[in-house]
Amino acid sequence: MTESVDLDVQRERAAKNQSLFREVNERIEELSRSEEQVRFICECASDDCEKTLTLTVTEYERIRSRSNSFFVLAGHELPEVEEVIDSNGRYVIVAKLGAGAPVAEHFDPRKRRSS
Repeated sequence: MTESVDLDVQRERAAKNQSLFREVNERIEELSRSEEQVRFICECASDDCEKTLTLTVTEYERIRSRSNSFFVLAGHELPEVEEVIDSNGRYVIVAKLGAGAPVAEHFDPRKRRSS
């Protein structure tokens, strides 16, 4: 495989992993609608990450307004598969690069529900 193809495969795999975490977080949000602050799981690409972070529902909705946005703990971002588009002292917002972007779009549970 070429380096470009390997990178595309890595980006697609990362986007799929993160989309699974996002799916879980969607369910957490549904169950926590009355809460002001909600504990979500980190949406990083690591399939064995079990870290959590607290976001307000407003913060979560702002991030989720873009299919290609994921929130991760600082240090959990992977520059080869995603770019940092925003950060604060509690979390980093990343967007998938290259082949990962359409995967993130495809697996967005909100897009599937509205279809």
